[in-house]
Amino acid sequence: MAAVADDVNPESFFHVALKVEDVDACAAFYREQFGAELLERGHAGDGEGATAVEHAALSVADKRVYLFDRAPYEAAGLTDDLPTGFLHFGFVVDDVEAAHRELAASGVEFLMEPSVFGDLKIAFFADPAGVRIELLEHR
Repeated sequence: MAAVADDVNPESFFHVALKVEDVDACAAFYREQFGAELLERGHAGDGEGATAVEHAALSVADKRVYLFDRAPYEAAGLTDDLPTGFLHFGFVVDDVEAAHRELAASGVEFLMEPSVFGDLKIAFFADPAGVRIELLEHR
């Protein structure tokens, strides 16, 4: 098994992100059916670029579920419109910039360079099958 680069070794699996037609209806579903706790509700008009999205952050069991009306990388114009459903999953790393440098040096192409999203620093790339992965650092 190959050694994991120090700066890319995730400390935890943090969340899954879904694109939904109606953020409020889906948040209500997860609250009612799974006892999810609403942690945050954001509105597109409060942001710009990648942060100009309707979103809700929910705590479900021991993980977070993010519901978006469109992905941050869609809002930033970095990808074409994506269908509803799975968007990406996120891993927490100590230092997004360092992980980005290490992955980029090994040939990984990023969909979204490291940037600030609320209280997080984030970066997005895809695995060889096209599954989108987010690296995030709590600031």
